[in-house]
Formats: sequence, C-alpha cells, structure tokens
Amino acid sequence: MTRGFKKLDGNATIPERATKHSAGYDISASETVTIQPDEIKVVSTGLAVQLGDDEVLKLYDRSSNPVKRAIALINSVGIIDSDYYPQEFKGLFMNIS
Repeated sequence: MTRGFKKLDGNATIPERATKHSAGYDISASETVTIQPDEIKVVSTGLAVQLGDDEVLKLYDRSSNPVKRAIALINSVGIIDSDYYPQEFKGLFMNIS
C-alpha cells in the first residue's frame, strides 16, 4: 500500500514534525491568505493525501492559532477520507478577532 502526501502546487510543503516529540505534523497553507474579522475562508494546502482503505487524516488546529493569529479551524476537526485522493484537501478557517 502506498501512503503519503502529493504536492499539487509548487508552493505546497510536505508536512513534517517540528520536533521528534511533536504530537502531529505541521501543515502549511500553499497561498498567502488574509481573513478579515468574523470572516470564514477556505485555505489551500496544495496537497493530496493517499491513505489506506481503513485510514483517515484528521486536521486539528494548533492551540497557538487563536491566541497568536486570531484564527481558528472552524469545524474543530477536519476529516479527510481515504477515498478523497487525489483531490486537494483544504482547511476552513475563521478570523475570531
């Protein structure tokens, strides 16, 4: 079984752990986005993910995003199903300032 991330955009970054004890992988936006207060925007990752049939990718917000950047992953947890490949997965963020 093949598992991994595929770059769909030249600006995409393959996710990595910040430290060896990080709970998850950091995923970056593949574009510069400005989100106005109380606005919700879809943010591109420029990535597709290939998973096993019984696997799922979960997107969780960083705990520092609301405090440092005044943004939050609006649906709390993003669920990427294994059959979503080869489409790009994105995040839905809101400016909470």
